Amino acid sequence: MLAALPLLLALGPSGPASLDEPEPGAAAGQAPAVAVEDRRDRTSPPNPDDDTAPPPDDDADDDDPARSLASNDAAATRPASESPGSADAAPDAAATVPDDPDAPDDPQTPPVDGLRPGGWALEHPREHYWVPNSWPVAQPCDFTLTPRRTCLVLGAEVFAGFRYDAVAGRRFSEFRVDRGELGTGVVWQVHRRIEAGATLRLEAIRSAGPQSLVGIDGDSLVVRLLEAYGQLVGHVGPVDLGARMGLVPERWIEQVQKGYDTRAVEPIPSERGQFFDRADVGASITASGWRGRVELDLQVVNGEGRAQKELNPGKNTTAMLTVRPLQRRHAKGPLTLAVHGGYRDGSLGVAALRNHRGAAAVTFASPWAYAGFEYAHALGYQARGDVEASALGVWASGHVLAPWLGLMAKYDRIQADRGDRASVIQAATAGVFSDLFPYLDRNRRRVRLLAVYQYEGYGDSAGPLPGTPEALDTHRFLLQLQARGAIRAY
Repeated sequence: MLAALPLLLALGPSGPASLDEPEPGAAAGQAPAVAVEDRRDRTSPPNPDDDTAPPPDDDADDDDPARSLASNDAAATRPASESPGSADAAPDAAATVPDDPDAPDDPQTPPVDGLRPGGWALEHPREHYWVPNSWPVAQPCDFTLTPRRTCLVLGAEVFAGFRYDAVAGRRFSEFRVDRGELGTGVVWQVHRRIEAGATLRLEAIRSAGPQSLVGIDGDSLVVRLLEAYGQLVGHVGPVDLGARMGLVPERWIEQVQKGYDTRAVEPIPSERGQFFDRADVGASITASGWRGRVELDLQVVNGEGRAQKELNPGKNTTAMLTVRPLQRRHAKGPLTLAVHGGYRDGSLGVAALRNHRGAAAVTFASPWAYAGFEYAHALGYQARGDVEASALGVWASGHVLAPWLGLMAKYDRIQADRGDRASVIQAATAGVFSDLFPYLDRNRRRVRLLAVYQYEGYGDSAGPLPGTPEALDTHRFLLQLQARGAIRAY
């Protein structure tokens, strides 16, 4: 729905997450009509499975989030000779860019990948908004068609809706705001092979925690930091290296969500079961080869999550490997098959309780459908170092009549204690959705409405109301709105 660092903030991913889409211009499996030079000489290349690149690179929205990716705004005036699609244009010819994104194309303006520069139309190469999180392969901003070497991205994402629950013979309904995020990021192209930047992202949460009775002014929505970090990226041959430090995003969630397109309804299983936190204070390094076909992530963080400071001398160390055996460009967008595996050695709290994680996932993303599988195993769970827990989930979604009608389905199984079969929580979700904008636009603008039914079943020792068997089953109806957008402000 929907990370390019600034994009991450812009939204992610994807994922948005982070935003989402493609456009005709190349036949399946063929390069676009307008050839694009190796952008490593000028800017970071696109990343396939990552949320912003084409099939030798790719996305997943995201929702996420993303973490999210923004498209480029065209400069007010640009010499036609600077456009990759105008090699024969006179050096002194100029093309005027309309301020209105909906203004008709100027027939005298040379097209770029089938689009004419102007407002939102200047997205070159197209992969820059195919997927929101292509970091470190590509930044959310393109430096090739403008003399500017500074980029500022702004993004926002909202999940809001109506929920109706039926549990233990009682019915309850409420309007909710499940996500309200605002992000911004700046990127500087220091050298044709080096970029630096800073990212800041805010989120709105309820002031009272799950176990609290009273928060700030009742239980008000308050704003706190979700991400705040600096980044440095270098491009050397087929390898892209990126480093982040500060309140950094969790790379497992960031990578897997590139193959998950319905984050507005629910997070991926490992996030839903709180096996991973979305962000933590520390540092991460990513090495990406061959435009994202192989990526290695190393992360060292405090391990207490974004809601707590460090409480023990230990640090959480995570290693993650992502391989994308399929990365193909299609006229309507990239197709990506990704395989993820990771392990975390961690500790939690003042007592430095065992808090290790192992996880594996397979995801597929395309303009027509998304699908995935994830399994996470915990050695130490919910502040209990002696407990083993697991989370398993499968999902699929796709358009039946794009963009107006789509279907989604998801199944999660979380076992809070592997030694207790009654500690299982199962959730089955199915629904329909409709998009206001085409898939090609998902990374810069998305307005999606989802109507969903969800069943939650609890084991005897996992129910929300202990000692109340009739409360072990919950039937839920959701009407959810996802709205997100990203823009290059400078």
